[in-house]
Amino acid sequence: MPGKKLKFPIPSSVKPDNPAVLCTADRVLGLYNENSGDSAQRIAKKVRTWFAAEAARRGWAGVHFLPEIQSSHGAGCVLWLPPQRINISVQITNQVLVLNAQSE
Repeated sequence: MPGKKLKFPIPSSVKPDNPAVLCTADRVLGLYNENSGDSAQRIAKKVRTWFAAEAARRGWAGVHFLPEIQSSHGAGCVLWLPPQRINISVQITNQVLVLNAQSE
């Protein structure tokens, strides 16, 4: 029986406290093999290109592929959240403009 279909991570599913998350090599390859119309066993250039484009299409701010230290094969990909909106209070004095970030 085939396994459960993988879902591509989306930025809204990640807490803003974690501005970057790891997508493991198994998941990157699984997503590529299920959704690209091609098959791969390693995170080759075609996999990186597809994954980066798909991540951008789904709203991620950036990706970075990491090598595994011992083998130098792809260990996975870090995905960065887009910049979050920050509430700012403005206080103007005679000499200094102070901007303070506020939590929601």
